[in-house]
Amino acid sequence: MRDQKLFIDGTWVPGHDTATVRSPYDDRAVGSYAVAGEQQVADAVHAARRAMEREWSPAARAAVLRKAERLLEERSAEFVEVLSAEAGKPVTAAAGEIVRARTTLGLSAEEATRLSGEFVPFEPGVGTDVLAVTVPVPVGVVAAITPFNFPLNLVLHKIGPALAAGCAVVLKPSERTPLTAGLLAELLAEAGVPAGRLNVVTGAPEQIVEIWADDPGVAVLTFTGSSAVGWALKARSPRKRHVLELGSNTALLADTGADLDAVVDAIVTGGFTFAGQACVSVQRVYAVAEVYDALLAKLVPAVEALVAGDPADERTVVGPVIGDGAVERLLGWIEKARVDGASVLTGGTASGRVVAPTVVADVSPQTDLVCGEAFGPVVTVQRVADLEAGIGQVNDSRFGLNTAIFTRDVGAALAFARRAEAGTVMVNVSPSFRGDHMPYGGVKDSGQGREGVRYAVQELVDHKLVLLAGQRQGQLSSPR
Repeated sequence: MRDQKLFIDGTWVPGHDTATVRSPYDDRAVGSYAVAGEQQVADAVHAARRAMEREWSPAARAAVLRKAERLLEERSAEFVEVLSAEAGKPVTAAAGEIVRARTTLGLSAEEATRLSGEFVPFEPGVGTDVLAVTVPVPVGVVAAITPFNFPLNLVLHKIGPALAAGCAVVLKPSERTPLTAGLLAELLAEAGVPAGRLNVVTGAPEQIVEIWADDPGVAVLTFTGSSAVGWALKARSPRKRHVLELGSNTALLADTGADLDAVVDAIVTGGFTFAGQACVSVQRVYAVAEVYDALLAKLVPAVEALVAGDPADERTVVGPVIGDGAVERLLGWIEKARVDGASVLTGGTASGRVVAPTVVADVSPQTDLVCGEAFGPVVTVQRVADLEAGIGQVNDSRFGLNTAIFTRDVGAALAFARRAEAGTVMVNVSPSFRGDHMPYGGVKDSGQGREGVRYAVQELVDHKLVLLAGQRQGQLSSPR
């Protein structure tokens, strides 16, 4: 049991109320967190602004981030326990998230020392005794709003680049998984993050996020979550900078001659790990007619072999979904697809909050399982006539985050890469893959801006032009 307070200006303070964190697997209480009042939400921003008035060099930022990486390795077992308990993430997946989080911290440390500007040349005749350079400067206070599904690494994808860029952060983690974020704040403070550079407030998202959206002291809103909330935030605060990593219903296309064993592995790992609760979880599979039947013959038994249940069991691959509402929605969508003529080849049931790994075939393109974001252990498989039809179906979505094609045909791979409407296109790689160093973000309703440490840092700095002229240069003349 962890009793977590608010972290404001380097101090842990009580909130106006407390709330309980419960395991999504068995509903047991695993901790509590403080609920912030309006003044405390505003105080976090004030603390962040004051902190940015104090110098914090790139070298010092890098040193703190490297120390945090070492501390996370030392305390990895503690983080796995808390993360698995509050998110319901299988312990093996939780351990993998710790490894990725350490990588994110290391990459952030590197980027802190790589921030640089550039020399700006002048045309002949403008001036001979002139030097102009750009200097990267932090944009200001970053308000970070994060989801439940990766309560450590997605939080670090907000915090790490912001600290590397020299920004201060106010963080609102998901009310489902606040404990991991609090443990991280404790670790970063131990690593030496100056007071006020990181502030963590917990409570009702509507209240906290709306205050930050309206607060002129917040320069950037970086949000990972639903498309509806993300675009509403941008509409509410149009003059702020926004980095929005929103929803998806990731598609995979199996072309003629594809390695079907590799396709099955990509679907199984990409569609069902952590109960499919990731923005890039494989949800829509399209297979050209020549491979459709053979793919299903391999896929269904592979899915049926997955172990679903207790996240504390190291054999478990598919743990619980986050809550009762998610169970009801998923079972409702599966039943609606069945009524519309689809075939549920395996799964389609639930035990408590553990939804059985499900494969649904012959799904109507208009049904929720295809059009919406399932965010659960459900994969749809549909037959398409050929490559052209497959590309059309992949693009027939309001989302566009990651997608993939499996093919041995270079021409087909290039055509898919050119025409697929997504932020990232994979060829013979699962579309659920994400390297923490690579640019990550979507098009259409999947958001705007890019994460991935180096790219996120660039979203959080402005390049100020500094022009120096000798005393005798006088007024620079313009050739125009």
